[in-house]
Amino acid sequence: MPSGNGGDNFAVADGYLLALNAYDNQIYCMGKGPSETTVSVQTDVVSWGDSVLFKGTVMDIAAGTQQQEQAARFPNGVPAVADVYQEDWMQYVYMQQPCPSYVEGVQVKLETLDPNYNFYEIGTVTTDASGMYKLLWEPPVPGEYTIIATFAGTNSYYRSYAETAIGVTEAPAPSASIEPEQPAAHTQQTPTEPAPTEPTAATETSVISAEVAIIAAVAVIAVIGVAAYWMLKRK
Repeated sequence: MPSGNGGDNFAVADGYLLALNAYDNQIYCMGKGPSETTVSVQTDVVSWGDSVLFKGTVMDIAAGTQQQEQAARFPNGVPAVADVYQEDWMQYVYMQQPCPSYVEGVQVKLETLDPNYNFYEIGTVTTDASGMYKLLWEPPVPGEYTIIATFAGTNSYYRSYAETAIGVTEAPAPSASIEPEQPAAHTQQTPTEPAPTEPTAATETSVISAEVAIIAAVAVIAVIGVAAYWMLKRK
């Protein structure tokens, strides 16, 4: 709550207090404000046995956070913080006071509707000074999951929630290992003599022709010899 209000000049309506802040001469409307919760996963389809990292934010989206000054100082939004740190945090956000040395965020509950339509809590985490939270979780069975992140609200913020989904597939069966083939041993072969080839028909014909030629030559010589003998005998 801003310090140094202007005396008793304030009004209350519908759960909100309207008052002049003498510190900066601004009129403030104070009360419970809206929040925005987000949740996401980087990989929404994983193999069974793998873990999934959920992360998200819980931010203050009150009208004051959209003002030019606040939007410029908090381009990623104004984080929601626990009630116990609200006074110092609001003075830092709206009155240019020093940033508190330590602030704690709000709690977020993560729940799931699993493939068998069982609804149960995954875990509860607390946001940091930037409004972020995270949770690592291993799905128990394959199938499709709906994930719900819920901020239940505090005295400073109304409730908000967000959803996302993941798919878990069966892990592929391990393939049989193929052993490399062993190189065959090289054996030294001894040279073998070529097998004798049987004479072909052409070879046999040439042999017969040679024999006939020899016989004919002998017969011619014999005839010539006989003729020469008779001629010499006549003389």
